[in-house]
Amino acid sequence: MFGATAGLVGLIALMVFVFVAAMLGRWLLGPVNRAAGHLNAPTRFILTDFLWLMIQLQVMLAVVLVQIREQVSQRGQFMILGILALPVIILWAASVSVVSRAGITLPLRRAILILVLVPGALAEIMAVPILLIGCYLAVTASPGDWTGRFWSESLEVRILSLVAGVVLVALWALTLRWLSFWVLAKPATGVAAKRAAGSSL
Repeated sequence: MFGATAGLVGLIALMVFVFVAAMLGRWLLGPVNRAAGHLNAPTRFILTDFLWLMIQLQVMLAVVLVQIREQVSQRGQFMILGILALPVIILWAASVSVVSRAGITLPLRRAILILVLVPGALAEIMAVPILLIGCYLAVTASPGDWTGRFWSESLEVRILSLVAGVVLVALWALTLRWLSFWVLAKPATGVAAKRAAGSSL
């Protein structure tokens, strides 16, 4: 009985997370998505787009290699890096498709969307459940608990840390929303930006 209840709660939590993630992603990237829908320009790659892909792959390689270098064989490292490179490439290709359909041609603004907006939106979406878990642990953790190894045992300090985290996540969300309008602001996409801004009111 308990297992069935736990499974139902887990399923509901997953459905809520998917819904909130979809709504948050739509809000963060809404201006760009609406501009892409209005213009629907063909996908075009420019030389700097491949530079941004190299940067994304290098960041992934640096982060992952630090974690697996000592624990995994060289053959295993190649396999893991190859598997992880695939979603990076897919995410990059999807980002290039969006900036092309939105008519964004300036390299700097394409770079902001590819390197900051899309990965930042994913990070923002993942930060929400992490904060919720942190809130739960902050309230339920007891002195001497395992959380003390990673977190202060003082409830006041934990709560202040969570408040700071919530503020940072909220500021990051507002920054991403502003960048969504900023990448559309220059001549090539000025009309699309006005349409996106008007439809968001």
